[in-house]
Amino acid sequence: MIRTLHRWPGLLALALVTILSLSGAALSVFPAVERITAPQVETGLTVATLAERIQVVYPGVEQIRRSPSGRITAYWFDQGAPGAAVIDPATGAGVASADPNQALRWLTNFHRSLFLGDGGRIAMAAGAAAMLVLSLSGAMLVVRRAGGWRHWFASLRGPFTGRLHVEIARIAVIGLVLSSTTALWMTASTFDLLPDGGVLPADPTEVSGEIGFALDQMATLLQTPVAELRELSFPYPGDATDVFTLKTDRGTGYLDQGTGALVAWADLTGWERVSETIYMLHTGQGAAMLGLVLGMMALGVPAMGVTGVLIWLAGRRGRPRIRGNQPAGRAETIILVGSEGGSTWGFAATLHAALTAAGQGVHVGPMSGFAPERYARAERIIVLAATYGDGAAPASAKGLLDRMNASAPAPDIPMALLGFGWPCSASATAAFRPIAPSPRPLRQRRRRRAGPNSCRWTRSTANRHRISRAGAELLARCLASLSSFLTSPFRRAPKH
Repeated sequence: MIRTLHRWPGLLALALVTILSLSGAALSVFPAVERITAPQVETGLTVATLAERIQVVYPGVEQIRRSPSGRITAYWFDQGAPGAAVIDPATGAGVASADPNQALRWLTNFHRSLFLGDGGRIAMAAGAAAMLVLSLSGAMLVVRRAGGWRHWFASLRGPFTGRLHVEIARIAVIGLVLSSTTALWMTASTFDLLPDGGVLPADPTEVSGEIGFALDQMATLLQTPVAELRELSFPYPGDATDVFTLKTDRGTGYLDQGTGALVAWADLTGWERVSETIYMLHTGQGAAMLGLVLGMMALGVPAMGVTGVLIWLAGRRGRPRIRGNQPAGRAETIILVGSEGGSTWGFAATLHAALTAAGQGVHVGPMSGFAPERYARAERIIVLAATYGDGAAPASAKGLLDRMNASAPAPDIPMALLGFGWPCSASATAAFRPIAPSPRPLRQRRRRRAGPNSCRWTRSTANRHRISRAGAELLARCLASLSSFLTSPFRRAPKH
């Protein structure tokens, strides 16, 4: 179930999650660049001092903004012409253009909506949801393969493609879960599905009606460090009823331009604080190093996509099409297969071909399909069981032990169990000592090694069901025939 949940969202949403990850990785660079290039504020500088310095240089200043990276931008009117510049906090003078970065704007719109408006936002949210499902299901598969959370970074065995897929996933999964979860939150906020819109302070009912109070004398501005500033908007020139609007990390307030008094204030709500934290975690705005780390993790998505497709294709090729597979109710020999990657099915297909050529009616199916009530003509059951990771049951064997325990009385059919792997094969049952030839290539045989705990699931399968010595002897004869068949593929095996 978990493998299916991991496979199909990955295959269907591969293009979408690749676009998300690559564009997100590119966007993660911009906050770091902005942080490095922006003039930094000296320690202890207040909003009052900063505003006074900027007003001296630009008397028509109407707004001062501070980005999460610390960059200060001022906007003003000079003889009716608008102006804007990145400000050096030490002098209040402009040092760079404040024009938007066109590459950043293009990438942001592409990443958020593919230039398709709300429909594109929904599509990208679906991609983020697919990435979250892939990350969580992939983490569970890694835990199964490694043998538990404590062995998360244990060394791996198996084909290079599968090992590379897991190695990347073990490092990148935390960042992918964080990025996809925050993306879904931000989408919900965009469509007003969350109560994080914020509350503005009530408009002041009374103001002094005066203008011209010195900025460096306003108590609220003197008590507010620039590190907390988000935006300071100046009153409209000549309008004595207008006020200063101050936005900080703590909330929003209005200041009387004639006295400097704080006439209204509203704190940020809890929802606003959570949404702003999530925005920081997702974009890296205000956490440039975290953004770079998440961007590096996102680059693992295309690599995992390619290796995942290769694993899927190898699995399809590795599971052969069994021709002449008899229905379970008419077969004399039942072969049940427990396999995670599909290689054990190659043994089953070879054994099926040999027994069918010898005149047997043979049915091959997954161990999860164990149903003794259907085996009306069965004379023997042969189980080919491989473990997954550190002794866990493979995907095609889920529910077998429950069905065995539920079958009362036990079916009077000889059963033999072949455990693939070492020492798994030696400890599966004392009734026989199987030899596990490798499925690739056919003319070579070797024993596959496993960890010290890798045989516990196979031992459990053997111990919970009656493994007959007659069945073991039958399997030994079948294996002798199979060995002969493997070393000489075109030789017809004798009948058993």
